[in-house]
Amino acid sequence: MSTIVVVRKGSRACIACDTLATFGSLKQKARYAGSPGKLFLFRDAWIGTVGYSVHNAVLASYFNRHPDDVKLDTPADIFETWRRMHVVLEDEYHLNPRKDSDDAYKTTRMSALIASPRGIFSVTPARDVESLPRFWAIGSGSDYALGAMFALYDATDDVEHIARVGIESGAEFDDGSDLPVVSQLVELAT
Repeated sequence: MSTIVVVRKGSRACIACDTLATFGSLKQKARYAGSPGKLFLFRDAWIGTVGYSVHNAVLASYFNRHPDDVKLDTPADIFETWRRMHVVLEDEYHLNPRKDSDDAYKTTRMSALIASPRGIFSVTPARDVESLPRFWAIGSGSDYALGAMFALYDATDDVEHIARVGIESGAEFDDGSDLPVVSQLVELAT
């Protein structure tokens, strides 16, 4: 799977990811990939997804084809973007939403983290969007990353260091994550 983290403190934010891609039991480490990162930039927002590796390509394609429909400024804006996008994902990108009886809504089958000058946000597969005041992690290494970031958060103001240690912890203990770390810093507007 993956480990992606986002951290906010003071006037800075950082989003970071591991670089391992897996396809069943096959592992593709960073040295075998042309662009091993799991983050992409749209306008001034960095976005990272976990789940299928095609998610970032699909999101980047949708965002570039429908830029007027993409707003990543607030939880409500992000929700509406994901809601409108879901119809297009099914019709044009052939999204196959799970039909589990426990799911209240069709799912996008992707989790995302966003870091922008307006804040840091998480998006669940059911399109629930949260504005995050401190930090969060997604992916198979998220439990390890959350513990590491929790331990460091009050000890340093260096958001990139906190994020990198989160990813390193995920890579150390989760077999779906590996180094090196890719990170992006964002200056917050507020």
